[in-house]
Amino acid sequence: MAIDPATCPVIRRATRDDLADLVRVARESFFAAYCAIDDPDDVRAYAERHFTAEVFAAAIEDSSGLLAVLLDAGEITGYALLVESAAPNGVTGNQPVELSRLYLLADRIGRGHGAALLAHALDWAAESGFDTLWLGVYDRNERAMAFYRRFGFEVVGTRPFDWHGEIYHDPVMARAVKSPRLANG
Repeated sequence: MAIDPATCPVIRRATRDDLADLVRVARESFFAAYCAIDDPDDVRAYAERHFTAEVFAAAIEDSSGLLAVLLDAGEITGYALLVESAAPNGVTGNQPVELSRLYLLADRIGRGHGAALLAHALDWAAESGFDTLWLGVYDRNERAMAFYRRFGFEVVGTRPFDWHGEIYHDPVMARAVKSPRLANG
């Protein structure tokens, strides 16, 4: 049976033409992920402040990182953002890179799209000379933590995160870039 390329997800580097879609996907996916575990007004306010066209334009222009979009049937439905940043204590490796964001629209979760974005991020990191991929994750987002564990990420420490003036200590997860993608397979 032939595969129709129009229905297969495609992952590519984001462009300035993607800005409006990135803002929409970022805000919708963030709200869907966190509105049930936090105050919806706080979640919406955070998303409106941090997921703007200006923020995404800067990420697109940053040649040291990667902003990749996932297109499903030609529509942007997810993205991954990798940035060079100071790694917190516990992150090992000579050249770590942060997976700052990996978001999908809620109706795309469970279809393998997150795994595809993460695989793309790992491939890009390896090709770019990074040896460790790390991220911070909200400890109440158990679904995200379980997802990253399936791909060999382990909690290696914490880092502070300011949520509307209150400081939380989010778990930091990391894994080697060149090790097998799946922890159990």
